[in-house]
Amino acid sequence: MTPLVRAVTLTGYAEVAAYVGLDAYQMLRLCRISRDSLDDPEKKLPASSVVELLEQSASRSGRSDFGLLLAQCRTFASLGPVSLLLEHLPTMWDVVNAITEHRHQLNDILVLGIEKGGTADMLKIELMPKYTSRQACALTLGVALIALRGASRRGWSPQSVHFTHAVPSHLNAYKRFFPAPVQFESHFNGFTSTHDALTGRMPWANDTMAAHARRLLELVPRSLEASATKESVSRSIILLLPSGDATLAQVAANLATSERTLQRELEKEGVGFAALLSEARRELAMWYLGYPEQSITSIAELLGYASLSSFTRWFTEEFGLSPRAWRDSELIARRRMGPSKPPQFIQLGRKRETARSREKDSAQPIKMIA
Repeated sequence: MTPLVRAVTLTGYAEVAAYVGLDAYQMLRLCRISRDSLDDPEKKLPASSVVELLEQSASRSGRSDFGLLLAQCRTFASLGPVSLLLEHLPTMWDVVNAITEHRHQLNDILVLGIEKGGTADMLKIELMPKYTSRQACALTLGVALIALRGASRRGWSPQSVHFTHAVPSHLNAYKRFFPAPVQFESHFNGFTSTHDALTGRMPWANDTMAAHARRLLELVPRSLEASATKESVSRSIILLLPSGDATLAQVAANLATSERTLQRELEKEGVGFAALLSEARRELAMWYLGYPEQSITSIAELLGYASLSSFTRWFTEEFGLSPRAWRDSELIARRRMGPSKPPQFIQLGRKRETARSREKDSAQPIKMIA
């Protein structure tokens, strides 16, 4: 039987392709994938075609971080119905086991498990050997991070991140995306974590809700509505924010439409561009501030602000606290009871070296251990 993956794997592909200068539909044809696959996230696609698409896209665009760019367009909710279960489980160990149990809802080529180590446990996130390409691995680990961080409500972070492939040319993209040291040419793909972080009970765990979610997984239809315009706009905003180009004009250009048409489509869905921009910035700000090692100055740049003072002023108006005070209060709350909800977006945000940005700078599955 031909291994398959859900078309949700390609969420954001059209936007990322446009961002790096590719014709998305030409690339889909090249790899024998129908263009309507982007409209049905539950459609099953041959894994070989999807892997080929990722590699060809990276090669033709010259972007060794293409898989990570695609990962940033995913959300915890885009995991599908299984996300309803993951957010109620008691430990990260249970989360990994649940992903393994329901991996058929994700794809047929995912292989993951936990191996106990001396000072740290290894969370191996592998693909079947035939499909272990650089871009597929980057996308898989990126989505895995979103899943694990989402299930833990930003409370869990890996100790280190591991890839079997060599150091990529876009190394900064990996450093910005992952909240831990990244090691290349490793003997496995995945993360390391302390045993306590994997087995400690999460304070919001709800066994009753988890049981309900398991029953729902057996009943819920495997089809979702096509991506709305606002979702495509949100993904484009995420891609364009770090360079300061997340304007209506630039987003419309990235989506190959006119400003006026884009505004009309958003109006039909009852949302404005400014609201989507603010929402993306709010979600990304909370995500980044959850990483203590990420400087507030760098977060301001990743959100498209020319100065730290501009970012601080906006953030204080939105949240009633300065970024530093919010981070301190969040870390205290996390130690006591965990944060309130998982992030909606994650941003890789490699800042492009454009004249505009430079100007702004100057102003077979592994057995689970029971």
